[in-house]
Amino acid sequence: MPTDYDAIIVGAGPAGASAAYWLGEAGKRVLVLEKERLPRYKACGGGMSRTVLDYFPFDLSPVVEREIRRVCFRFRDGREVVADLPGQRPFVMVMRDWFDRLVLQHAQADVRDRASVVELRQDGAGAEVTTHAGETFLARYIIGADGANSRIARLAGLRRGKRMGVAIEVETPANDHLLETYADTALFIFGTPPHGYIWIFPKAEHLSVGIGAFAGSGATLKETLWREMSQLSIDLDGVEPHGHPLPVYARHEPLHSGRVLLVGDAGGLMDPLIGEGIRHAVCSGKLAAEAVVANDPASYTRQTHRKIGNNLLWGKRWARPFYNHPRGSFDWAVRNPRYLKEFVQLLAGQTTYRRMAIRAPLNLLLGMGQRLPVERRG
Repeated sequence: MPTDYDAIIVGAGPAGASAAYWLGEAGKRVLVLEKERLPRYKACGGGMSRTVLDYFPFDLSPVVEREIRRVCFRFRDGREVVADLPGQRPFVMVMRDWFDRLVLQHAQADVRDRASVVELRQDGAGAEVTTHAGETFLARYIIGADGANSRIARLAGLRRGKRMGVAIEVETPANDHLLETYADTALFIFGTPPHGYIWIFPKAEHLSVGIGAFAGSGATLKETLWREMSQLSIDLDGVEPHGHPLPVYARHEPLHSGRVLLVGDAGGLMDPLIGEGIRHAVCSGKLAAEAVVANDPASYTRQTHRKIGNNLLWGKRWARPFYNHPRGSFDWAVRNPRYLKEFVQLLAGQTTYRRMAIRAPLNLLLGMGQRLPVERRG
């Protein structure tokens, strides 16, 4: 099968754009196919560790809308604990359309938008995809970066039996008072909904607010979000909600089949406790590019399990008791100064779930008599 490209990347999100960038830097011929018109809005809280910016040798600061100095953890009854993040504002907020676009602009790749892939075929020499317009493109490898409901995954026979959560997110206008209140603070509200949380993230001129549940149907999420925001004087009337699936990482599974590799949400690489996806998307895009350059697709699954998946499985172990017992978790984990310190380090990309687990017994013992005081809101 003669090929036109070394790799065809389906999807122009952070995983696909990152793979395109690193493949282009390696001198590979790359085509990116995106089903939407670029730049496109993407439902996403947009919060990420500043370490993501360090993956790239170019400046991503133009798309940073806010730098976060503190996080507020609030339980559904109004009790809250506030913690400063370590270092120089290591958590940042971006709008996904502009973040994805900037990375893709630095990629040496052909880009076609409004090109939805409907067919995939492969053999031992290469692979080809066909778009809804009837165009066919050939490559040595296909990288599926087309999100949680990845068509590439289905066509390749991957991610069967995947576990999905659901989230609803809105971008809402905010007055000066609200922007000042949340200027450098990210708010997480636990205890509602079951098996999930509500967030408020500040952007340059508005707030991103949302609700996500890692289990269940999500049937009442919109009603719950509107009610909780009303109590915080955040008016969502007339604001368009955007729903999206949460591809919870539940187990190690193959992330390649023949000449097809899955990255980011398409591979289910989302944190099962806090829902973080951008950092893992960028990392997996780079790992996929390295596997294509090495002509070794099997190495991609191995390296992704080792560098991303193992930690996400530890996150699953933390998520199970946290969401099954939210009140006890708030009182004995969030209010434990030693646990809280490690959790904010996790948000900042400075520790892992495994390291937290190793220190958990000692932190529980030493922190039992030092529970942090709470303030009450609402």
